[in-house]
Amino acid sequence: MDITFTLSVENSKYNPKIVFIDDKIKSDNKALSVLPFYNYIQDVNIDLFKAGSGDLLFITPKNSSAVVICGLGDPSKITPESIRNAAASAVKFCMSKKFDCASIISPEVEGFERGDLFRYCAEGALLANYNFVKYKSIDEKDKPLSAIDFVGAFKSLESILAEVFIIAKNTWLCRDLVNDITDEVNPVKFADLAKSIFAKSNVKCRVLTKKDIEKKGMGLLLAVNRGSMVEPRVVVLEYKGDSTSKDFIGLVGKGITFDSGGMNLKPSGSMETMRSDMAGAAAVLCAMKTIAELKIKKNLYGVIPLTENMLSSNAYRPGDIYRAYNGKTVEIGNTDAEGRLILADALSYMEKELKPKCIVDLATLTGACVVTFGETVAAYLSTDESLAKSIEEAASLTGEKLWRLPFFEDYEDRMKSDVADLSNMSSEKNAGTISGAVFLKNFIEKTPWTHVDIAGTAWYSKARGYRPKNATGYGVRLLVELVKGL
Repeated sequence: MDITFTLSVENSKYNPKIVFIDDKIKSDNKALSVLPFYNYIQDVNIDLFKAGSGDLLFITPKNSSAVVICGLGDPSKITPESIRNAAASAVKFCMSKKFDCASIISPEVEGFERGDLFRYCAEGALLANYNFVKYKSIDEKDKPLSAIDFVGAFKSLESILAEVFIIAKNTWLCRDLVNDITDEVNPVKFADLAKSIFAKSNVKCRVLTKKDIEKKGMGLLLAVNRGSMVEPRVVVLEYKGDSTSKDFIGLVGKGITFDSGGMNLKPSGSMETMRSDMAGAAAVLCAMKTIAELKIKKNLYGVIPLTENMLSSNAYRPGDIYRAYNGKTVEIGNTDAEGRLILADALSYMEKELKPKCIVDLATLTGACVVTFGETVAAYLSTDESLAKSIEEAASLTGEKLWRLPFFEDYEDRMKSDVADLSNMSSEKNAGTISGAVFLKNFIEKTPWTHVDIAGTAWYSKARGYRPKNATGYGVRLLVELVKGL
């Protein structure tokens, strides 16, 4: 997406202006009159405008450009997320009006540092400025703005805008990958894209082919791949941002580029969006790209296992038994519980061969997660209190909500098998999200580990705030903030 963002003291008189007011400032004429944007609205009667959070008032003066007044609500209830969503509502309104550009006057809110306000406003505006129209022959959708001008911002805020732009740009890429069709984003093409992205960067990219995967003994990944005409791949990334440290953080992303369910075929209503089952892989790829572009002083490994889960005469079957990378045998209780299989091999590989100080995986793993938390909250489970605290702190900064589930001993035996070391299906038809994590826990020996189930948050049935319908890009910003804090 070609788009420019600038800082300026003045702006084109033709650009529509976006200004923000809370309900307290709106009713205080003296406070309102000294704000930087007052000259844009001084001749407008806003008495009937309630200035509730996300409320919009659109005015078109005869002798100047249009103005979009966006409410922030009760100042005592304003949060970083409400500021992001307010900016998003204004930008999406401008998109709906087919404006090509807009000028945003950063809000002033009591109790917030100016730099923080600017960041939240920029994040909401940039992340909302997105639509996936690659396959539309006629552009009927709202077209993203080609330029946004942040007016009255000090030069010192330029670094914030540059950082937010990099993060937003890579979140757009993550959304594009998840939204795109499976012919364009299959295991081979995803791996080729990774190589091209990092070809001239400071990230080393190595791709394991099917022969390499066979030599490594990744029997679970190979099992899932049996029904597909497209070969599997494993993308291995290495970024060394801190030459003074030997410690690495490990990121793993589930990459099922299409999930038919295999022999346990998904029904209509459940299969249509299963191109999104590689959202964890896309998030890890784009987080690594972001971290490298921001030159964050941390060392990272990324492991991304990639395959389709398809139905064919050679597909793996319920009752089959396969040997994992770490030597454990797994009975297939259900071929639609395939994500945990490829993650199991990837987690073992990450721990044994790369030896990071901690591991975090992102996966659209269980429908049970969506049943429990809906689309706005991810589930996570962790074996390490410090790592759990770090990911919650990261979530609080990005607004990407998550909630911890327990690893109680009561759950430990539910993934056992009578004929193999493990089954990929729980013996009990409940606690599905925990059961999936319990299975994965068998493939981590001692490394601190956190599993994040993004089954609901990666794909929205409707737009919410700065997150669009369909692919949301959940996890990119979360992982970047997590890595910063570790």
